[in-house]
Amino acid sequence: MRRLCTGDEGAFLEFYRRHQGGIYRYAIHMTGRPEAAADVVQETFLTLIRHAGKFDEEKGAPAAFLYGIARNHVRKLHDKESRYVALGDETSDCSMGNGAARSRNGNVPYSSKSGDAETVLEGLERAEAIQRLRDAVLTLPEHYREPVTLCDLEGKSYEEASTLLACPVGTVRSRLNRARSILLEKLRPSHAGAKALGVRLGGKA
Repeated sequence: MRRLCTGDEGAFLEFYRRHQGGIYRYAIHMTGRPEAAADVVQETFLTLIRHAGKFDEEKGAPAAFLYGIARNHVRKLHDKESRYVALGDETSDCSMGNGAARSRNGNVPYSSKSGDAETVLEGLERAEAIQRLRDAVLTLPEHYREPVTLCDLEGKSYEEASTLLACPVGTVRSRLNRARSILLEKLRPSHAGAKALGVRLGGKA
């Protein structure tokens, strides 16, 4: 970060390689749209270039500073394009349904053998369950969605999430527990969705 503040291009490229993937995953789980996540990544690193001098190592790690920038851009995106997020929720089931139809029409290898057919169906059910879980996560309030994204979807520890979200570990735990309860309630009518949630959250309780 010190080198980046001096305009060192190599430092920026190194920082980008280290953190671009994590920022993109965070953004896509928060927005639900790849194009929106790509915009967040771009704006985050452009902001970093412009405001790297504002980083204060006494207030936190460089990654926390970067995630703070990303969080701000996600909030701006939600304020500006909330209607598109809602539209994405409505169309996700349609796209999943079309995907299932395409697989039966031959775009995904399908065998008439019962064992292979069961494997294909299990794969489709799992994909549908994961999609339902992702859709459910998108309906969470932001302060609940963030710890779920970081801890359950990205596998970060409570301490790491605490650092990135600039809040106490106890707050991360309580928000995460509440978020899990909300998700389980949302997915309760769907045994497949609830099972996927259990797999995703396994070992995190």
